[in-house]
Amino acid sequence: MRKKQWFQSLPPLLMALFWLALGIASIFTMSLVIINYDSTEYLPDDMKTKQSLAVMEAEFGLNGQAQVMIGEVDSISEALRYKDAITAIDGVMNILWLDTFIVRDTLIEFDEAIIELGFNLSEFDVTGLNQFYRNHHVLFQVVFEESDHSNKTVSAIQMIRNYLSVIEKPYAMSGSAVSTYFTRTLTEAESLGIMVYILPIVIVILLLFTKSWLEPILFLAVVGFSVLVNIGTNFLLPSVSFLTNSTAMLLQMAIAMDYSIFILHRYRVGKDEGLSLRAALRAARRQSFVPVFSSMLTTAASFVALMFMRYEIGMDMALVMIKGIVISLLAAFTLLPVLIQLFDKRLMNTEHKVWFPKLTGLWKKIFKFRYIITAIILLVAIPAYTSQQKNSFLYGESAISASENTLPHQEIKEIERLFGKHNMIVVLIPVGAETEKQMINEIQSSLKTKNISSTIQAYSTLTDIDTYLGQIPAEIRALAPSVISSEWIADQIPEELIDQLMSENFSRIIISVDTDAESDKAFEAVSTIRSVVPRYFASPDSYHIIGVSSSVLEIKEVVEEDFKIVNLLSIGLVLIILLITFRSIIIPILLVACIELSVWINMAIPYFTGQTIIFIGYLIVGAIQLGATIDYGILLTHNYLNARKQEDKSSAFRTAISSSLHSILTSVMILAAAGYCLYFVSSIEGVAALGELIGRGALLSGFFVLFFLPLLLYFFDGIIEKTTVRAHFFHPSRDTDPLPEDTETQEGE
Repeated sequence: MRKKQWFQSLPPLLMALFWLALGIASIFTMSLVIINYDSTEYLPDDMKTKQSLAVMEAEFGLNGQAQVMIGEVDSISEALRYKDAITAIDGVMNILWLDTFIVRDTLIEFDEAIIELGFNLSEFDVTGLNQFYRNHHVLFQVVFEESDHSNKTVSAIQMIRNYLSVIEKPYAMSGSAVSTYFTRTLTEAESLGIMVYILPIVIVILLLFTKSWLEPILFLAVVGFSVLVNIGTNFLLPSVSFLTNSTAMLLQMAIAMDYSIFILHRYRVGKDEGLSLRAALRAARRQSFVPVFSSMLTTAASFVALMFMRYEIGMDMALVMIKGIVISLLAAFTLLPVLIQLFDKRLMNTEHKVWFPKLTGLWKKIFKFRYIITAIILLVAIPAYTSQQKNSFLYGESAISASENTLPHQEIKEIERLFGKHNMIVVLIPVGAETEKQMINEIQSSLKTKNISSTIQAYSTLTDIDTYLGQIPAEIRALAPSVISSEWIADQIPEELIDQLMSENFSRIIISVDTDAESDKAFEAVSTIRSVVPRYFASPDSYHIIGVSSSVLEIKEVVEEDFKIVNLLSIGLVLIILLITFRSIIIPILLVACIELSVWINMAIPYFTGQTIIFIGYLIVGAIQLGATIDYGILLTHNYLNARKQEDKSSAFRTAISSSLHSILTSVMILAAAGYCLYFVSSIEGVAALGELIGRGALLSGFFVLFFLPLLLYFFDGIIEKTTVRAHFFHPSRDTDPLPEDTETQEGE
């Protein structure tokens, strides 16, 4: 009598109750999971940007920033009413506007006098003024009490938007805090929407390719509980990035569905062979363990490789996904057999015809043109490899911002249309430096010579009257009271504003350049500033340059180095697992080559279409596609090797395809559906881009496993036999290569 495994001795009902209890507990612990929207936390500690951010936080704190634009504002008095109302909102620390630099009463009197002359202050083209009031639109620079990513700041932004909707004026918001707010609200709102789209699609796919109306329910129950438990146990981690949180659920479902499908398929085979229910379950677990466990290991290996990224978002995603696939494996081998025992009769009573395509003629043509097909694919390999290395990438915050045609993106564009772009670069220099004003003037003139428009805020510029009045018309300048002087302004500057610009050790200079955060102009601006500042402060530790554009240059170096490590490590780990699994030298190479070719083509498509892609997605999906879709190749190769023990290589070619087609197509369609649901539903550019790459990668991997891998196994049959331990290939007296014309391959049966 065979020794039973521990879970076989447990009553089915007890095991079902165990998973039910885990699921219920996970529902409650989900609320304890901390979702992190701050991508800077994943930067390496030795990165200059990370160190500079730490200095700025210690000296000034990390206060959230936002821009609020309100239209149809015809006077200073009206603008000040709106400003006071927003300032009173809990979480708002301060608002920078014209009255920050000119006393209110004087500003109002000045505006009223201009109105009496038939002018409107917002219509003048005046440097300084146009930063805040232009074409009957005001732009408030809002400073929050806490960071961009705090709950209090998110709540404050929501209250600001509620207030703006009540006053019934056109408005728009932008800035780092607003980006975080929209990323958070959109991902939270769309998580349920994505599941609403994907579940019906998955159910339809399963209904088409399974034999019972009940099977999809069992599969979804097993995967559903494993996904729920994985999400619930995330509370054990310090935090989970929003990118991981947005994608892990669908990825786990799509990847882990294979485990249940394969086990149930093996169970049906046992039943068809006349085994009893328990005997068929034992046989299904035993025969499924090696291929399923191998598939789990190769998938886990790709995520293990992500752990070695210096950009620690890879570690974040790896921990969640490895935990998820291990839980899925346990559910497949413990919960699914229980459900099969409980619903075995209903499974048999609800059987239906499998709607599966007959592709006999297609496989015959593929075999007939095997040399031409192989040559074409090999010719594609070289340009695919070289092209995928030439892509245009996004590296920074803009890579995970809201997509085009969304409300956040439209609001940003509206503010940029009226007030220009505001790409912030912060320079910290020793407080009280005598050369501060000279350095600022040189930075501004150097940027101007390169056609980069900029505005600079610092304590030294706040006390410079020309910064704000600029080239104001003579008849209007004459109305300015004589009290508006640099000395007078210095006395009027609010203490909280001074605290934002000067600390005990550093003076903060805020440079706003009219460029996108990730653009050649932005990088040129950073290079210009980096070339000017060291001329005034020789020691690198005496100054800091901080901003999205400057950090992107460093992130680029980090993640590109990560790509080399992750790519080599994921391939190496998968090769080792396949080497142990198949006990063969050549088979792992063929499998990895087949999937890697599909990865290259997947990543080369954006180059030919001129699409800019997110590098972190490029890096992560490359590893995921290898680890997740190589399962298809493992299944087909196992079937080929088993068939080869009793058939010649041309017959084994047919058998491997026919016995694998059903499972592979089902898995491909589910993973592709999950990816494209993310792509079409998510409003977050980074999440949508990941979805597109995953969906397209699944289709390409499935195509190459079904149409190219069988040819590789056929052509390398002799080498496989010689380099595989105990291959025991069948050798008839005469090996017939051509496919018999009268043989019908029954795919899907």
